[in-house]
Amino acid sequence: MFRAGRLRPLSDRIRTITALLVIAASLAITVVVLATGSSDSPDRVHALAERLKCPICTSESVADSPSQVARDLYELIEEQVADGWTDDEIVEFFIDTYGEQVLLDPKAGGAGAVLWIAPIAALAIGGVVIAGRHARNDREITDAEKERIAAELEKRP
Repeated sequence: MFRAGRLRPLSDRIRTITALLVIAASLAITVVVLATGSSDSPDRVHALAERLKCPICTSESVADSPSQVARDLYELIEEQVADGWTDDEIVEFFIDTYGEQVLLDPKAGGAGAVLWIAPIAALAIGGVVIAGRHARNDREITDAEKERIAAELEKRP
């Protein structure tokens, strides 16, 4: 039979480890999904258009934008693919024409590296803070503190 008083709550250490494992698993899944994204798509034109930002629309890809400019760029990508351009050549063409802001996902190098590293650094700092707080909470209570607690408890009605 189940008795409410018999279950002990999880220790802080187990909760911390569990939380860190969940965060690490989420991060690993995110990295795998980003790494294996649309690069294997059979429709190269659409995959490339999804990587490029419409110069007119705010944060919308060439593939998703309803603007005439986006449709023209989509046709340009189709022509470049038909002419045998590689994905890298097409992306570099758009970067040369519109600048790096044309990429929906920034490059991993240069200034874009900060955007990729910042979330990982934030997780690491958070882990250090959690571990530091946990370490401070594990100290033993001194005899003087035990006596003071007992004295305070005796004063209560």
